[in-house]
Amino acid sequence: MSARTPITGPKQPLLHLYLDETGPRHPDRAAVQAKHGNDWFAMGGILIRAEDEATVKNALADFKKQWPQITAPLHLTDMRSEKKKFAWIGRLKGADRDRFWSGYRTFLANIPVAGAACVIDRPGYVARGYGQRDGDSKWLLCRSAFDIVVERAAKLAKQQERRLKVFYEMADPATNRMIEGYFYNIKDNGMGFDAKNSAKYLPLTAADFQHVLLDVEGKDKSNRLMQIADTYVYAIARGSYDRKFNIYRRLAEAGRLVTSQVPAEHAAILGVKTYCFEQVTVARNNKGRV
Repeated sequence: MSARTPITGPKQPLLHLYLDETGPRHPDRAAVQAKHGNDWFAMGGILIRAEDEATVKNALADFKKQWPQITAPLHLTDMRSEKKKFAWIGRLKGADRDRFWSGYRTFLANIPVAGAACVIDRPGYVARGYGQRDGDSKWLLCRSAFDIVVERAAKLAKQQERRLKVFYEMADPATNRMIEGYFYNIKDNGMGFDAKNSAKYLPLTAADFQHVLLDVEGKDKSNRLMQIADTYVYAIARGSYDRKFNIYRRLAEAGRLVTSQVPAEHAAILGVKTYCFEQVTVARNNKGRV
């Protein structure tokens, strides 16, 4: 919990943003080789109304009751690779393994949340020259992604006449301070974009941010909502490259992505954000011509 004391004001309902990350946050760090062959950094997870949290936690508890083998916080990477505390998935018979994953996807698709994220293609980020100019050292991939996803969540909270509280998965103390610093920079100073040039994106004013953004708080991996955020952010990142990725596809078809939960005319400024995807788009179009 941050040492700052939130500014109190008229009581409004809350929108909560649970954030996790996936992929290397440094532009020059080598990608982790994966079978899917993509190289991203993403920050995101779930948006949930405060009054819906109990419903989601109960649904997660019901899913876990079906699988008493679960003895650790859900972590999608370990679940999919059938390693560590989830090696038991690999020992299930085929029908039971299918039942596990089908049940998990159904749980994810039925809960009252919205999947939100900013997904950055790392090769595209480097190709634009980011991280190489004077002053770019301040803008790690995580700051870009954090600012974008929080700004979009804040706009949505304002539209819903709610205030936004941000929860993030804790890491080491230095990283925790960095993430909280990003939050308070937005809260204190706004986004810093030119108002005229960014008018079409419906930017919030600094005063809007000071009111809408309530507080930021770190949570560990045992937090039940953070476990769900872990799956959502990976699924959205993977699905940004491959829309047939099974978890992403189920979430999208169920309307669980924030992009499909906002008015169509606002999807481009409130929905899931893919960033520096020019190379991905060109490769996808070229593949379609083959």
